[in-house]
Amino acid sequence: MGGEETLRRYLTLWLLGLYLRLTVMVVPPLSLLLERQLGFGTSELAVAVSLPSLLIGGGALVSAWLIGRFGVIATVAAGIAIMAAGSALRSLPLGISFFLLATVVMGFGIALMQIGMPVLARSWSPHKVGRASAVYANGLLVGELLAAALTGPVVVRLLGEHWLWTFTLWVLPVPFIVLLVLREHRTDCTPAVQPSAPEVARLSWRDPLLWRVALLLAAAGSLYYVGNIFLPQILSRTARLSLIDPGLTVLNGVQLLSSAVLMVYADRLLGSSWPLLLTLALGLLSIPALLWLPGLGVIAAAGLLGIAASALYVLAITLPAWLVPLEQVARMAAGVTVVANVLTFVLPAGAAWLSDATDSIALGFLPIAVIIVLSMLAPLGIKPRRADAAAT
Repeated sequence: MGGEETLRRYLTLWLLGLYLRLTVMVVPPLSLLLERQLGFGTSELAVAVSLPSLLIGGGALVSAWLIGRFGVIATVAAGIAIMAAGSALRSLPLGISFFLLATVVMGFGIALMQIGMPVLARSWSPHKVGRASAVYANGLLVGELLAAALTGPVVVRLLGEHWLWTFTLWVLPVPFIVLLVLREHRTDCTPAVQPSAPEVARLSWRDPLLWRVALLLAAAGSLYYVGNIFLPQILSRTARLSLIDPGLTVLNGVQLLSSAVLMVYADRLLGSSWPLLLTLALGLLSIPALLWLPGLGVIAAAGLLGIAASALYVLAITLPAWLVPLEQVARMAAGVTVVANVLTFVLPAGAAWLSDATDSIALGFLPIAVIIVLSMLAPLGIKPRRADAAAT
């Protein structure tokens, strides 16, 4: 594979990663407008943000089956097109029910993309799976930041009273990305290594490898979400309101740095337990630091949490494409996504409930500390699986 082709594929992976979360995270900056002008309540806003994540988990097995039936290129291209259509439909002022229905369409499209990404990373960059995975993970993180940083101050001001078209404006580049994906059709996986629909159907929920990887992803996602939820509360209770924006900016901004570094080093770290154990230990350490460091120390703690969560996420998201033969990647990614998304939804919700019930943010972090400690056992049993073993 030539240098130009490699760069084009990395660019395509990065752009696809950009749209794994961008359209989801457009909602929070528009929350006040959605409340005032469309009648959204807090529950509807929460559903609009969390629904795509549930659909990604729920649609993972369907996505893997479609990859086996129609190929990864066709599935991913269809996924990003469906995602864009669902996002654009949310621009129509047809009420809350229609908005949520369009969000369902959008979430299904993202599910098709999410399961296809590890397969693309493995098939397009078989000798640099870690780098390819880190590239699209970096795109995902950039998408989250772009949506949060630009939707309010730039996009809404640009559109004025037509702000609802923000959901369409963000997906205008998608046809270009679809063309980039389809251009690779000639070099898609050959039939010999294409995952088949029956293979997907044989997904084993008792596979310990699946649960180990899912635990790592759930630990990363839960730590990140709970950190974002509790940091403003910690600063509010300790009369440091002026540090909320800097703290959240650091927590989210350092993720770009860690994912960029892992683009270079991820492949060297694959196969070693210590990078995963180190990121888990740093994540665990960030919890008491966030709770009890005085003054500006909380900013450093937020940065530590952001680095640990993002590095763990990038390393863990690489594993399905690296651990099993190409024909098994979609099956493994689907199972991991189902388990990880359920845990990532349940654990932050449980943490928030525990904090409210006890009026203690420290106790709210308890479920996250438990999942991190349990996840420290996961790297010890993660080894690449041979083709004959993967087929069983």
